Amino acid sequence: CVGCVWVCLVFLGIDIEQVTIVINFDLPVTVTREPDYDTYLHRIGRTGRFGKKGIAINLVSGNTDYMVLKQIEEHFCKPIECLNTDNADDMEKLGAED
Repeated sequence: CVGCVWVCLVFLGIDIEQVTIVINFDLPVTVTREPDYDTYLHRIGRTGRFGKKGIAINLVSGNTDYMVLKQIEEHFCKPIECLNTDNADDMEKLGAED
């Protein structure tokens, strides 16, 4: 189970050079449902380390998730691109070299 391995590695704080993709199945929030910016940064910071490129994918469902994602985007002053999963061309570009 890849997900189980990832959870274990995160809690152990092990740095692994080969991590090139992080998938946020849920966006990190506090108990008051505010964005947890530190946790988000820690999660996505696991990818693209050691001078390599990486991708972070956020799975968003509904307005609440969308609003949290927008707050995260504004907090870090970095645009988060929406990926149209219905478009095969967009999916193929995911992770392609610039």
